[in-house]
Amino acid sequence: MLNLSARVRKKVTLFCSLGECLVFGGPTFGWASLVYVLRDRGYFSELCANETVNLTGFNQDDEYYPTCAEQDALLQLVFIIGAFGVNSSSLFFGPVYDKYGSRLTRLIGSLFILSACLLFAFSSQSTAYLMFPALHLLASGGILILITSFQVGNLFGNYRSTVVTLHSGAFGSSAIIMLFIKIVYSAGVSMMSCFLFLGGVALLFSLNTFLLLPKYKIPWPLPDNWGTPVKASGHIQMEEQPVLEPINIDPLTSCNTVNTISWQDIEYPTLISCFKSVMFVLFLSWFAILQLVHLFYIGTFNPRFQLLTGDDQDSISMYTTSFTTIQATGVLFAPLCGLVIDRNKKKLTKERRGSENRTSLDDLQDCILAIVVTNLITAAFSIGMMIPILQVQFVTFFLQVMGRAFLYGILAAFVATTFPGRYFGSVYGVNSIVAACVALLQFPLFKLVQKYFDNNALFVDLFLLILNLCTLSQPLYVYYFVSKRKHAAMVTEDQATFFESEEDSRVKEI
Repeated sequence: MLNLSARVRKKVTLFCSLGECLVFGGPTFGWASLVYVLRDRGYFSELCANETVNLTGFNQDDEYYPTCAEQDALLQLVFIIGAFGVNSSSLFFGPVYDKYGSRLTRLIGSLFILSACLLFAFSSQSTAYLMFPALHLLASGGILILITSFQVGNLFGNYRSTVVTLHSGAFGSSAIIMLFIKIVYSAGVSMMSCFLFLGGVALLFSLNTFLLLPKYKIPWPLPDNWGTPVKASGHIQMEEQPVLEPINIDPLTSCNTVNTISWQDIEYPTLISCFKSVMFVLFLSWFAILQLVHLFYIGTFNPRFQLLTGDDQDSISMYTTSFTTIQATGVLFAPLCGLVIDRNKKKLTKERRGSENRTSLDDLQDCILAIVVTNLITAAFSIGMMIPILQVQFVTFFLQVMGRAFLYGILAAFVATTFPGRYFGSVYGVNSIVAACVALLQFPLFKLVQKYFDNNALFVDLFLLILNLCTLSQPLYVYYFVSKRKHAAMVTEDQATFFESEEDSRVKEI
């Protein structure tokens, strides 16, 4: 462990973890840029034997390859398999993180990323099927790095949520890495050199695992002496034992007590009760449908703009570059979600009332606005991508990035607020894996667009927009749930006050 002062250590750890998430967190979302390079190198072009060769592009070997719908479908399947790794890994490796800590989990993630870079680097037209495991490993390794980086927020106390959302934003902004690869490839640098360099960066970032982060986890709440030098030995005191759950806060009394039973424990006494609850089913549907909208757009980006531009490769390249560049702004939009959720907490602090009057039900209620805003942004994004005007698509790009930043920002916050802390990993993992399975519907939807709608995704986009609006039942149910629980809490408090008054009266009589 690197021997630095506590304040310097926190800042260095933050910048390193943000940098790692920005480079390797979610480069899969830059698929629109990478697929342009893959098509230029002729990946899966053997499926297009009867097609006319397009002589536009920046082919390095002066050998041009035909493109066709079958090639687009297979490339779309590569993205779907890769995107599946983003959600599925959180379920399979979540227990590993809980039991063995961040060091082993991050080493697995780094191994996945390095393997993916090598597969990309040594792939060719004849070994194009290596793209399936390569993109899946890259996505899986990235999400493991992101999950283990969330703990850095524990170092910053009141700014914990802000730091967590910054990491989520960096995760979304990492799409720009694929844009850099596209740019340097167009300048004459080989794809092998690009990914070998990226693999070297992965090895460099892996030092963060040993030098700055503990073997297990950064605890929450953070002990006062955590990260400070021990006088006797001069070493840094780093907590490397399992993290204890924070003391429960009773939503009825708002008193910090050790053995208080919260409303979450009453409502969800077992893990199965969480999965069977209306709250979980509605939130799962909300997240899965909105994620499907975003992933379907990213996966079908190139075919969409082939239709809009009349297959003008120069125009497609320009819009691909613009879209991926705008995706890099996700790190700026992500903290907005945290501000929406924490708006009333900041108000309490400003009024000097402290947070002792707030309950976890208030935190759940504050999520409602963030959920509705996410729905509205995604709806506006869906409407924008259905308008066949190229200039409108720039607005659509910003709406897509903002909606995705809110979507992933709410996921962890809502699960942590709604369900008991001891079930967080399981609920988060099951939600992610089911949403990943729903995301596999991208491929049949894409084939539907190709076969029956002549590559025009208008009707599928309209169907997804209707599903998006149907998920507004989720915030409505949350409002109903919170209102019912608060009413029950008021009745309980009134009864307690009544019995206390009766007891005082009897004492006086005696």
